[in-house]
Amino acid sequence: MLEDLAPLFDGLARDPELGFFTLFLGGLFLLGGYRFLKLQARRRLMEDTPTSRIRSASQGYVELEGQARLMQGTPILSPLTQTECAWYRFKVEKREQDSDHHTRWVTVRDGVSGELFLLDDGTGECVVDPDHAVVEPVSKRVWYGPFSHPALLQHGAVVGRRDYRFTEELIQPGEHVYALGWFTSYDPLHVSLHERTRDTIIAWKNDPHHRRRYDTDGNGHLDANEFTVLREEARRRAEADHRQQAGAAQTHLLRADSNGRPFLLSTHDQHKLAARLRIHAWLWLAAALAGLGLFIHLITHVLPIPVS
Repeated sequence: MLEDLAPLFDGLARDPELGFFTLFLGGLFLLGGYRFLKLQARRRLMEDTPTSRIRSASQGYVELEGQARLMQGTPILSPLTQTECAWYRFKVEKREQDSDHHTRWVTVRDGVSGELFLLDDGTGECVVDPDHAVVEPVSKRVWYGPFSHPALLQHGAVVGRRDYRFTEELIQPGEHVYALGWFTSYDPLHVSLHERTRDTIIAWKNDPHHRRRYDTDGNGHLDANEFTVLREEARRRAEADHRQQAGAAQTHLLRADSNGRPFLLSTHDQHKLAARLRIHAWLWLAAALAGLGLFIHLITHVLPIPVS
């Protein structure tokens, strides 16, 4: 079989540029076919997965919709504009010219948020871990400036040279979020009363302050009676904490699926997002078929294959 392909390899060697272009077309066909199948599978998964409510969602792979909320604690700020947000992605690029005066943009730095935020659908809240997610936000801003560290430009005005390009994408608090991922609920009482009591006893016994509190004779050691008092007090504290947490709601978490199914977060409308995936899939298929057609044409009619 390799002997039958020898004339083709000779033709590729006689015209390397045409040979590389032919290989590029073959690669385009393979890439286009792969992207078509992947985008179509993602679209069908979105359309076939029913939307669940957080309060009643089953454990596993689910589709959720709700509003982005911020968690308590340190706020999430976008690095470029210091905007408070639930999620961000940014990129800083520098304009460079090669020896032929062709301009290209080179990435100087970029980053993406991995901080947790909340999804609220009115029936409950779910913690979202955006690591490994495909995120498609509506909010996207591009602007230019003369320095690599931007200042927020008013009304989109460009000051000075356009040596740097800044791109910032955000999910802002209150925005509607479509999510597809792995849903897990954690019971606040997953730690039993026995385990809670045991942990409290160990913590108090190893804490110098608590040891001094129950060391009534001051000898630096807890005898049997002193340890019994500590143990009973720890048991009562553990029971009180247990009763308090019994009324707490479950904690829900949405994260990437370990089985490799898509983890999607988007502030686009679900139906518009599915329609866009369909368009992109068919464009990739068109590119694949065009690449295949040109590849076959070059192989059969253009490449200078010597006649034996």
